[in-house]
Amino acid sequence: MRKAFNCISAALFFIFTGLFALGAILFSDESFGTAPIDELPAHTEKYIERNFPLKNNWRSLYSSFITAAGQNQIGDVYISDSGLIEVISKTDENKLTALIDRINSFAAAHSDKSIYSLIVPTASGIYASELPDIITAVDQQKLIDDIYFRLDSSIHTLDAFNPLFSARDDYVYFRTDDRWTEYGAYTVYNKVIRKLGFAPIRLSSYDMEYADRDFYGTLYQKTFYNGVPADNINIFRNKNGSFVTGVSAWSGGQEFTSLSIYYTPALSSDNKLDVFLGGNSYEKYTITTSNTEAPRLLLIKGRYANMFVPFLTPHYSEITLVDPSQLGEKTIEETVDVDSYDQVLILYDVGQMI
Repeated sequence: MRKAFNCISAALFFIFTGLFALGAILFSDESFGTAPIDELPAHTEKYIERNFPLKNNWRSLYSSFITAAGQNQIGDVYISDSGLIEVISKTDENKLTALIDRINSFAAAHSDKSIYSLIVPTASGIYASELPDIITAVDQQKLIDDIYFRLDSSIHTLDAFNPLFSARDDYVYFRTDDRWTEYGAYTVYNKVIRKLGFAPIRLSSYDMEYADRDFYGTLYQKTFYNGVPADNINIFRNKNGSFVTGVSAWSGGQEFTSLSIYYTPALSSDNKLDVFLGGNSYEKYTITTSNTEAPRLLLIKGRYANMFVPFLTPHYSEITLVDPSQLGEKTIEETVDVDSYDQVLILYDVGQMI
């Protein structure tokens, strides 16, 4: 009996060791090229990774084995009752300090402008209570408070954490992606728009269109875990009609124009969330509206901004979005005339700040 038990234990040990080795190959995102002879073992592993047959199917099988064995974390993604949560477990203080310094320098250079900052927590911050004690996640509420404390006192800070936390039982984050949903964006808009000087438009004034019911986002692509239902991509359309009269986007010196902030061909692509303003590959967008007498807004954007903008269009005559990550060596001032705007909103999520 003991001999049989030892054989079974040994077999299980080698199976799970093999599975973890397989996982290291399947879930690695490294790129590679020709390797020197002294790096041949590592190069061989990368070659197997690139040429592994039916890699996605094997990833899915690996995820099934791991979760069946009681493991609820694959890489930095935790499998919770709410869906897949990308765990932010540490901060890059140098990166954070550099970003805060840039924001403060921008505010000092434009001290006559009304500048607002909206830092949005990720799902890891809102659903921290669903993470087991052995997983150390950054306290995002405390982190946001610390960031706001370090920002120049002339910058008006806006609270995204409490509205999202209050609505945490609703569909405010995607189950398979690391971004908020359109409803999540609305919950924050509904609370912060008064500080920008406007009355919020009620949710009942919108029709919700199910643009896609079979969306699997970036966290699914990381894990290929099939135990979480597909997401819905919802578009909120104002019952009083679209206020948008035109959209221009610039990338690589070229201008692209549209009559809508929704790029519906993206729904047939691998990047379905690009339906919102065509994604995050443009350095600048300008949206004009029928409210020609309303203020003009400059929005310095991160990844979450595109789904926030639809709720802002009824309040402004023009909204220009600038994505610093796409500017290269150019500054914001070289991209737009900051003085021509009435308000500036800086919108980042915690994940991209640290």
